[in-house]
Amino acid sequence: MKKILLLIALLLLVGLVACGGEEPEATATSVADSPTAVPTDPATDIPVQQEANVDSIEILILESFPVQVNVRARGDLPDGCTTIDSVDTVQQGTTFNITITTLRETGELCTEALVPFEETVSLDVLGLSAGTYAVNVNGINGSFTLQVDNVAQAEPTPTTTPADTNMGIINGRVWHDLCAVAGGEGDDASAVPSAGCIAAPAGGFQANSLLDEGEPGIPSVLVSLGEGSCPAESSIATATTDEDGDYVFTDLSAGDYCVSIDALDVANEQLLPGAWTFPENDVSSTAVTLEDGDLVTGINFGWDYQFLPVPEVDLANCTNSIAFVQDINIPDNTVFAPGEAFEKTWQLRNIGTCPWTTNYSLIFAGGDDMGASLSVPLESAVVPGQTVEITAPLTAPETLGTYRSDFLLADAAGNPFGVDGFADQVIWVQIEVGVPEATPEPNSAVIGGVVWEDVCFFTSSGDPSAGCVDVSADGTGFYRADGQLINEPRLAGITVKLAAGACPADAIVPDSTVLATAVTDDAGLYRFEGLDAGLYCVAIEPFSSENVDLLIPGDWTWPNYGVGLQGINLFAGEERLEVDFGWEFQ
Repeated sequence: MKKILLLIALLLLVGLVACGGEEPEATATSVADSPTAVPTDPATDIPVQQEANVDSIEILILESFPVQVNVRARGDLPDGCTTIDSVDTVQQGTTFNITITTLRETGELCTEALVPFEETVSLDVLGLSAGTYAVNVNGINGSFTLQVDNVAQAEPTPTTTPADTNMGIINGRVWHDLCAVAGGEGDDASAVPSAGCIAAPAGGFQANSLLDEGEPGIPSVLVSLGEGSCPAESSIATATTDEDGDYVFTDLSAGDYCVSIDALDVANEQLLPGAWTFPENDVSSTAVTLEDGDLVTGINFGWDYQFLPVPEVDLANCTNSIAFVQDINIPDNTVFAPGEAFEKTWQLRNIGTCPWTTNYSLIFAGGDDMGASLSVPLESAVVPGQTVEITAPLTAPETLGTYRSDFLLADAAGNPFGVDGFADQVIWVQIEVGVPEATPEPNSAVIGGVVWEDVCFFTSSGDPSAGCVDVSADGTGFYRADGQLINEPRLAGITVKLAAGACPADAIVPDSTVLATAVTDDAGLYRFEGLDAGLYCVAIEPFSSENVDLLIPGDWTWPNYGVGLQGINLFAGEERLEVDFGWEFQ
């Protein structure tokens, strides 16, 4: 009997422990150090599907006919366990809606680190009419334009001459590759290029070699077709571009051809002065191989005028109007010594419909007399939409005080106009005559900063520390260091580079542009002294031989997540001592 009671007591004790006993505390670990398992319930253990986080899209129009259009989407997956699940495209009118979803299996072990992804989606554009179409990828918008109806070539209609069905066609466009530069020339820091400009190999700017939306075709250009490779020995046919800049050669047998344009031909004198940008810089011919019945399109030629041609408009009915863009120099209340000569430059845009010819002038419209000429003719034509810099030579008055002079533009007939076309909306220069500050010594500017460890960790209770910030879009608790320097460790021995010019778009600083290097001291400080005014790029390369053992694994949190370089526009004698970099170790 005693044995039976003892057995019952043991069973009750085991049951109490199973039902009400406390589990031992789990030891918290850092997300950055250990894999994380998503808690699962066998009853609800289903994969998680949601829209992917898309950061940017790029729309690619392939050089073919009919045209093919691809959309390249880039973004980040939240962790190594999440994968792209589906890519769905739906066209609604002139809009393509693309939805990219992700899938994450529950219960898997993975580290919480962003994983970049890239998806290329081909759009069904065959048969679309010419026009502009919108693209939306998970909320990121873009657009593309079809210049012509995107219809496949129809099958040749049989005729009494069977050979006609095998005749080929070559066509293309000659277009104005737009690039307008206001202000300085060459590598002058004051030069302001338009959106269609890129840096030229020999310095300065040139058109970007792309047939961008809105760039016009050039009519009445003589195009030659020769047999064989380029350059062709002689021409077998010529064509003249229409009002849209398009040309075509038809009834061509299979074989090799050379399409070319001679800018020096008297028939093409309208092109000069200028230069070819497409198919390559200073290249004016393209080789084409035709098979039987081929249609070869897109044999285009881009031309960059040295001076923008003045469009033909009805001068009796066009409008004159100015948009003020910015003061290039002499901000309001700049101090000048009595009698000091100076030049004021404004950047203006022609937002009217009349071209501003060299018969237009900058005119003095009132205010204080600072020795301005009553009329300063424009140096070159300014077509509608173009930006230009206009300068007035002035002299500060002899008496101390504040002075302002007003200016307008006047057309060839002397009619004044100003901002938004109104003659009472002037542009001006306002100065103070006094004792100017001393001019900074040459090469006296400084760039410096600190490189620090941006700390984020998890406490023993599993909570993020004070230096963490939740960066997940849905508040799921993906933490990262906050990019703020608050009583955190400094990083010594880090090599910092100083390069000339703007920071490159691909974040890779060429060795040829590096001016100097500095190494952070025990306080994490670096410094570049003896600098002149200009544009600089300060960069730290984590994977360089000097830094890889000190920084990897980890990533930047300041100035931006994943960005280890900063562009600095330095003024003469300026000290920029807060060009800092924050690094979070993995």
